[in-house]
Amino acid sequence: MAKDTQDLRTWLPSIALFGGLEEGTLKKVIGMLGEHHFEPGTEVCKQGEAGRAMFLVRHGEVMVCRDDDDGTRRKLIRLGPGEFFGEMTLIDIQKRSATVIVEKPALVFSLGNRDLFKLYQEDVAGYVMILQNLCRELSRRLRVTNNRLQSLASEVDDEPARTLIRPAIKT
Repeated sequence: MAKDTQDLRTWLPSIALFGGLEEGTLKKVIGMLGEHHFEPGTEVCKQGEAGRAMFLVRHGEVMVCRDDDDGTRRKLIRLGPGEFFGEMTLIDIQKRSATVIVEKPALVFSLGNRDLFKLYQEDVAGYVMILQNLCRELSRRLRVTNNRLQSLASEVDDEPARTLIRPAIKT
């Protein structure tokens, strides 16, 4: 199925990651997006696997989960239309930090690290804008996490609170 480029031209700028892009850059990004249709229960990406792309939810719903060391799966956050995940792998080139499972039938677009490199080669200003937007979003998410850590820390005494914020150094 061919991408609905008109829909993407309208939708993408409404997502923080693509805000402020010039029309030419937006057109390039649309051309780079992979389109994926997923049914409920499908794993879009798995914790611990190598990642090469981030994902944007157009329709449907996904659940971000992390597995504890004992294998217990913890549901962290539900994401829907206009939200994205997997962006950390484009920045730090580490293994996936979470598993993402489709909850409701989903249309998801992917943007890979090779796509971003190609954008860098062809349109430095557009590439920089996307990276700035990504940094803003990561900063926003970190602030939310800090607020949650503060709430957790207020529920325990000082010693465990320090452990929540800074992992213990293993010797």
